Amino acid sequence: MFSAHLAECALEKPKRSTLNQLTRTLLRNYDCGVRPVHRWTSPTTVYVDLIMQSVLEVDGKTQSITTSIWYRQIWRDEFLVWDPEEFDGINEISMSSDAIWIPDVIVSEFVEEGKSPPIPYVYVNSSGSVKNYRPIQAVLACSLEMYAFPFDKQNCSLTFRSWLHSVNEIDLALWRSAEAIANDKREFMNDGEWELLSIPSQYRRIRQDNTDYAQIQFNLLIRRRPLLYVVGLLIPSIFLMLVDVVSFYLPLNSGTRIAFKITILLGYTVFRVNLTNELPATAVTTPLIGVFFVVCMAMLMLSLSKSILVVKLLHHSEKEVKQMSLSACLLDKYGSAGHSFTESALTSIKTLNTAEDYDLEHSLEEDLLSLTELEDAPSGLDWLLQELVSLRVAFSQDDSETSAQAEWLALCLQQRADFHSGRTKLRSANNMRISSAWTALLCLLIHGTSRACSVKKLGSSTGRFANATLVRLSEFLSAGYKKGVRPVKDWRTSTIVAIDLMVYSILNVDEKNQVLTTYVWYRQSWTDEFLVWNPEDFDEVKQVSMPTANVWVPDILINEFVDVGKSPDIPYVYVTHEGLVQNYKPIQVVTACTLNIYNFPFDVQKCSLTFQSWLHTIDDINITLMRSPEKLRDDKSVFMNQGEWELLHILSNYKIFSVDNDDYYAEMKFHVVIRRRPLFYTVNLLLPSIFLMVMDVVGFYLPPDSGERVSFKITLLLGYSVFLIIVSDTLPATAIGTPLIGVYFVVCMALLVISLTETVLIVRLVHKQDLQPPVPHWVKYLVLERAPVLFCIHKKHRLCPTLSSQASDLEHYKDNNYGSAQCTLHHTCEMGQRLSQPDREGGMLGLRLPPSRESAPPPVMDNILQEVTAIRTFLEKRDRCREVAKEWLQVGYVLDVLLFRVYLVAIVAYSITLGTLWSVWQVA
Repeated sequence: MFSAHLAECALEKPKRSTLNQLTRTLLRNYDCGVRPVHRWTSPTTVYVDLIMQSVLEVDGKTQSITTSIWYRQIWRDEFLVWDPEEFDGINEISMSSDAIWIPDVIVSEFVEEGKSPPIPYVYVNSSGSVKNYRPIQAVLACSLEMYAFPFDKQNCSLTFRSWLHSVNEIDLALWRSAEAIANDKREFMNDGEWELLSIPSQYRRIRQDNTDYAQIQFNLLIRRRPLLYVVGLLIPSIFLMLVDVVSFYLPLNSGTRIAFKITILLGYTVFRVNLTNELPATAVTTPLIGVFFVVCMAMLMLSLSKSILVVKLLHHSEKEVKQMSLSACLLDKYGSAGHSFTESALTSIKTLNTAEDYDLEHSLEEDLLSLTELEDAPSGLDWLLQELVSLRVAFSQDDSETSAQAEWLALCLQQRADFHSGRTKLRSANNMRISSAWTALLCLLIHGTSRACSVKKLGSSTGRFANATLVRLSEFLSAGYKKGVRPVKDWRTSTIVAIDLMVYSILNVDEKNQVLTTYVWYRQSWTDEFLVWNPEDFDEVKQVSMPTANVWVPDILINEFVDVGKSPDIPYVYVTHEGLVQNYKPIQVVTACTLNIYNFPFDVQKCSLTFQSWLHTIDDINITLMRSPEKLRDDKSVFMNQGEWELLHILSNYKIFSVDNDDYYAEMKFHVVIRRRPLFYTVNLLLPSIFLMVMDVVGFYLPPDSGERVSFKITLLLGYSVFLIIVSDTLPATAIGTPLIGVYFVVCMALLVISLTETVLIVRLVHKQDLQPPVPHWVKYLVLERAPVLFCIHKKHRLCPTLSSQASDLEHYKDNNYGSAQCTLHHTCEMGQRLSQPDREGGMLGLRLPPSRESAPPPVMDNILQEVTAIRTFLEKRDRCREVAKEWLQVGYVLDVLLFRVYLVAIVAYSITLGTLWSVWQVA
């Protein structure tokens, strides 16, 4: 029983199974380095198919797209054919992909190897049909157009081609019809950001180096779903703009509007900087939505500037519009030396009843009307009435100033309506541009790699390989070949390796680690004296592809190499009948480079790629160029020119050097000169900073004695601090030096601090002026007299006193024992402009009172006069305090204008210097 079980297990051993016997039969004497055709002139047709699974990432800055695809390729292997009847009816078998020949079909746009699961097997049919199915995550170069973001469409190509074999050896064809591939969306994950539209395909032949190559190009058409960006970007921006519009309904003369608007600007600045990571970073064009955000920020600036100017205008209307006392204006307009006071008063009352220039209270009109009844009154009462009228006029000045301010307010309201109307029209135009923006998106690529196989040396060509010319040639070349020996017959002969370089893409520039990542097409050729044959002996075969692992390859490396790049595997080289070996392959190169970022974002970098033999001296291996240096310098034919970096040229330099003055080595150094496109950084870094600095300059137009300027500038400084913290990740990091743009940001912040300090000092100077001592004479001389003349500063008009001039009238009247006194009033106010020219030139106006009928006032009148005198004394003291306050305010105004001009000159000089430097660097 036990022995029977062992016998059954022995029969099930793999070595005795039908599948094992078939595999051993097919791989016996099989050479995976030889193209599997009996007639070498017959091309191997590779059928390809593509099924899109998902779009993983679209990077506008590096102009690359990461995709996940299902890739299928089918071809016929004439050496893997069997009769199913001889092998228990087996029609199809899985085999290791490393054991058979695999075509070197890859994706031209490939720039980095994705994380794809390994599929080590292929299906082989009894008729020789090989099916290679595998999922691929491919990182591909793609020209992305982001102008219409987030309503953009992209069109990315995946071009499949044989990297080495011409169309005479490997031809391509579609496995399914082009219509079926274009409309196949069954496996696409359609719940992500991108929507698959179609995948059109086309077959064409291209010519390079006088050789035709077959390629199939799949165009991946995808469209972005904009809902996330509309909700997260557009709607918050629109809400902030609507709130700014609503703020125009705040009263013009209230201090809350400035604080409201500067808070909105601060919030929008933070919002604008935060969404920098959400917007696609492209160096060629700025997305239209980015222009929309910049315009919105500019509109907020204009709105705030307009409010500042209006507040300044209203503030000056309160402080600078000079009003005459009502009694002085009445006497100046209606009184004369030849009329009695009573007649003048009567005439004035009749005129004021119909005039709109003065708004008098009803009680005051009654007091003036009562003047007609004072002709028979005692002279003391006449004097008392005059004093009371003057006192009432002094207290009614606030009403007069309010009336003047109302006129300014009406003007500003009209200005606000006009500004609001124009602003609404401009915003509607911008919204129409946003809604009409749609454009194309490019995306996706796939990568096919082929693995090198271990080649078995053939004995005699027998069986199914007997008529294969390529097999006989491979056997001939492999006989006695030692790939570890330099292929020269005379050891004194140096092997000359010709190299060539074409830059395909700049993948990454790491300023902190001083590392440059590029994707290049590298070509090298040399003569192998052991791989020579007579084409007449091998059916006129003049060139053949061989596995790279089976031939001698020079040990040429890049000196600056610091990391292993993810490059597709090209397992074959071309060998001509004269022994010329051509090794062409794409390489992702991670190299060390000395990066100078002082001129960021207008910097030009020069990185070197030095090719040399790591071991062999110049007596063994020498290096030369495959093309002339002039053609190499200006060759940009394959460079993807839509990324952050622009390729200027590639310089080459050949040099022989020695390490120990004994052995000499040959090296070929390529200098890759690239220039950064500054548009992205200009829009997202420089413009917001310039806007904030402009607003700081506009903030100087706020009145220095108002409390709004300090809160305005401290909010601006807070916004700039948040801006610097957020953009610090965008600036390149280096331990050697700081970019000039970083110095620019620091200086701008220092200027904001200086501006705030100056504002604090000026506010401190003009605050509570009436409690300060009088202005020293030297300050008056330097600040109020010399500085305005030297620096052309317009002096503010001083307000005329209203009561102090009348105090002399009182003393003069009392000295004349209440006789007919002449009250001299000298006034300069805006209302005086309404008088006739002779009246304004009169200056000293006479006021004649009727003669007194009693020599002394009654006792009641003494008390009244004492009370009125006390009131007048209080008002005169207040006027003197106001005069001191006005002088300090004038000093603060002159110093504010002077410091503002110095600050403005510093900003303009600094801006011109930086602008000139950046312009020179950009042109250079």
